[in-house]
Amino acid sequence: MVGLISCCVDRGSTLATPVRAASFRLPAPNQAQSEVDDFDKIGSPFLENYCLDCHDGADGEGEVDLSTFSTTKDVVGGLTLWGNVLRQVESGRMPPESSSQPSTSEIAKLSDWLMTAVAKQAPDDQVSGQIRRLNRAEYENTIRDLFRVPRSCFNNNSKIIQTNDYYQPATGKMPRHVLAVSCFWNSRERYSDLPGVSTLPVDPPVEHGFANDQSALSLSPLLMESYLEISNSLLNNVEFAQLSNLWQSLFRANQGESKSESIQRAGEQLDSFLPRAFRRRVSEEEKVIYLSLFESEFKDSGSYTASMITTVSAALISPNFLFRHEFLSQATDFEESLSAKRDLELERNFKMANRLSYFLWGSMPDDELFQAARERRLLTDKQLRYQVNRMLDDPKSKSLATEFGMQWLKVQDVASVLPDKTLYPGYYVKSNQRPPPAISMMIEQLLFFESVMVENRRITEFIASDYAYLNRQLMDWYSIDPEEVLGYSPSVERFEDFFRIKWPNGHRGGVLSSGAMLISTSTTTRTSPVYRGAWILDVIYNSPPPPAPANIPPLEPTSGEVSTDLSVREKLAKHRESEACATCHDVIDPAGFAFEMFDAVGKWRSTYANGKKVDSSGELRGDAFVGSERFKNVVLRDKSRFVRAFVEHTMKYALGRQLKFVDQPDIRQIAATVAEQDFRFRTVMVEVVLSGLFRKHLEEIVDNE
Repeated sequence: MVGLISCCVDRGSTLATPVRAASFRLPAPNQAQSEVDDFDKIGSPFLENYCLDCHDGADGEGEVDLSTFSTTKDVVGGLTLWGNVLRQVESGRMPPESSSQPSTSEIAKLSDWLMTAVAKQAPDDQVSGQIRRLNRAEYENTIRDLFRVPRSCFNNNSKIIQTNDYYQPATGKMPRHVLAVSCFWNSRERYSDLPGVSTLPVDPPVEHGFANDQSALSLSPLLMESYLEISNSLLNNVEFAQLSNLWQSLFRANQGESKSESIQRAGEQLDSFLPRAFRRRVSEEEKVIYLSLFESEFKDSGSYTASMITTVSAALISPNFLFRHEFLSQATDFEESLSAKRDLELERNFKMANRLSYFLWGSMPDDELFQAARERRLLTDKQLRYQVNRMLDDPKSKSLATEFGMQWLKVQDVASVLPDKTLYPGYYVKSNQRPPPAISMMIEQLLFFESVMVENRRITEFIASDYAYLNRQLMDWYSIDPEEVLGYSPSVERFEDFFRIKWPNGHRGGVLSSGAMLISTSTTTRTSPVYRGAWILDVIYNSPPPPAPANIPPLEPTSGEVSTDLSVREKLAKHRESEACATCHDVIDPAGFAFEMFDAVGKWRSTYANGKKVDSSGELRGDAFVGSERFKNVVLRDKSRFVRAFVEHTMKYALGRQLKFVDQPDIRQIAATVAEQDFRFRTVMVEVVLSGLFRKHLEEIVDNE
């Protein structure tokens, strides 16, 4: 019990996962207030019966003292702690097995009280957002769409697949065969970057979040210089000028044009360009600033093209371009200067257009979104549903898979793992004609995520599915006979050819037993049930375990699974002899052991290299299992845990921030609707957009009828 609550406090995770309760539904709005808002009737008895034996006073276990709470107001002031208390109780971690256990109805009553009487009393500033810089992918996509170029302009090696021809989401179907050319291993001519254009800066990593998290996206003076260099190198690039459908009209000088005519034309071009670049309505004062810059440059140089490049470059390093402003908790000065209700409504429409486009496309709004914003019709439920479905049918929705999906699954971690060459020589391909298996595994995961998204499949298929996209290399790696699943044997050298196949057994399927997960959660010499269990807690349940204390030595720092007398399970059993270690490992390890039948490079096995039989048994919240297939059944037996976690991950990405406990009422209502609508992927996206969290500070003047 020591440390379980305290380890989770202030880690940004808000998972509250009902283990015993089957219902997703929040309490009905007309439920009697006396049942849900009285600390003396709900909070206090629960603490007395299940918590205060260990957490009473300053010396409480894990340095957690719950005795200081005596009113609902006290609980409102300690939401972070109470959010984690609820998470521990609903997940079954607390109280410990040796203590009295609350009933399903008691847990539901505590949860309902916290969701209604407590969370909704929280100050508004607890869920406010901040302005934040465009991250690397958003900047790249925005430049592409702003200047109307057909492809990327930057050398961005974070992309898993360069090819997009196969991705046609409006059809509602992924093709059986996909030609997947990878940035990580590309035998063909590169076409994703322009020679001479500066490389985009790398975004800082975010723990248990996404690359669009506002907390990491600041703008230093050095970074500003980088963006200035990028804009100059891009706008002066000859190939960019040829590719852009906007370059000629924006930058080209007209022969025989007078100075006054050039200035007038520049003003007209800026009138059109600046609102798109800043992704909002632009004031006359702002237009004058940029037109004055053009006039000054034009007076000195006499070159229309050079002067306009300087002016546009200045716009591209402006905070109005580099930052997203739609998550402000207070009205901007510009908004405060507007007195007319319609003007305020217009600004809210533009902010919603930005929220939608950067969530689903990772880029600026298109012409249709801008038009809907200008006409002040973007905030109704009907219009939002239409736009979400339209945008998911657009090829630009691929960004949702490449950015949200792959970051959620931590797919790119597999590229950094280099298994021991002596222990796993088969991992290293001798041929120069195909990549190592990790690259193919990354593509496998992306294509699988895209299939769930494009075909609007159930999100529970992320846990278990009967199909996958594999090339010949992965068929061999997973011991699948291509003749059985395809009817013929494609060449192993055709690594770019991925085929949709049906799994011949239940060992694979879904993301849990994918090669990408199995390799990225292993060490260079052996499997790691700890890493795998932690991955499942983080990715599948949005409940990442705390980091190991600095004074805890590695399980086995040098040798692998060949020369040892103890199995991994036996080593971890000894490791858990320490009460401090057992507290976390009792939660982490069981899920990891379910996948011990897969070795450190993702291959199936029944024995360790030393001849000992693999033991993949375990117990998850009272349900026993043996092996990955039965473990997945246990996970799906309580879909609510995963569904809520997936909604939380999606909301974190959509808002660009970590979630807080006060966000939970919206999260739970979305999860309830997703369950009612057969767990479909698009339902998650639509309900996130329709939620109060996504529409914060926009919905108060909107009639949704």
